[in-house]
Amino acid sequence: MREAATPASELHPALERLLGVLKLDSAGEGVWQGGHANAGAQHLFGGQVLAQGLMAAHRESGETLCHSLHAYFLKRGTTQEPIRFEVMRLRRSRTFGTYQVTASQSVGPILQLTLSYHDAESGPVHQLPMDEVGPPQGEAYERALLQVMTPGARNDEAVFELPVEIRSVGELGLFSSGLNPPNARAWMRVRGALPANPVLHQCLFAYASDYAIFIPTLNPHPAPITAFQSASLDHAIWFHRAFRMDEWTLFELDSPVASGARGVGRGLLYTRHGVLVASCVQEGLLRPLKPAAGGRR
Repeated sequence: MREAATPASELHPALERLLGVLKLDSAGEGVWQGGHANAGAQHLFGGQVLAQGLMAAHRESGETLCHSLHAYFLKRGTTQEPIRFEVMRLRRSRTFGTYQVTASQSVGPILQLTLSYHDAESGPVHQLPMDEVGPPQGEAYERALLQVMTPGARNDEAVFELPVEIRSVGELGLFSSGLNPPNARAWMRVRGALPANPVLHQCLFAYASDYAIFIPTLNPHPAPITAFQSASLDHAIWFHRAFRMDEWTLFELDSPVASGARGVGRGLLYTRHGVLVASCVQEGLLRPLKPAAGGRR
């Protein structure tokens, strides 16, 4: 029997904040406005804007089954002001709908997003099988991040927990200085049971994918992410089937190439039962930081 949705009053605070910013406000015809899940952060998290852009397209169009989205991150956003999402319909055929979303702040456009929707149809079915892995008991993403950002922090110290729980299968190469093959696997789920709303679960994966997708990119290089100026440049997701982000999903990741101060991460998202439900690709900036005077970076 499926677990019932967690009452809003009992949701993890980080997830409750994220769900709150996905409830966009209407700001005129074709325009929606959203806030921030972590208003105290130094920079606006790209996955949040991606998720809000997907929600804005749904709210404006009424479409449900997004099958692909393609985004360019144009400028760094800020958590000190709201985000404006302008939605434009590009086409609506008998079975497909295509929309464009532009997310803006006072600096101008910060994200350009194109989304395609497909009415349900039947056709051939196949998929790559999921790797055989152990249960989601690996290293927590937040604790690994805390250790690299604050060396010597206690493992039992309270950390900034994310709305989504990410557990590694093996080492999280994003934060290590070891040399490993350019692939990784991580279990993911949001911190609470939610209603079976396919739009919401697509938005939650769009949010979570921007954390995990770059994990394998640094595995072949002897430096952690803190040795680089890094930023998401572009992001694409293909949704193959309905799924739930409040259940454990396995994100199988690899990085086929890094070159020219850029790296590419790819991911396949599986349910715990081995059903492939989404694919994702991101290119990100990997610009080595030059040591400052006195040997400091």
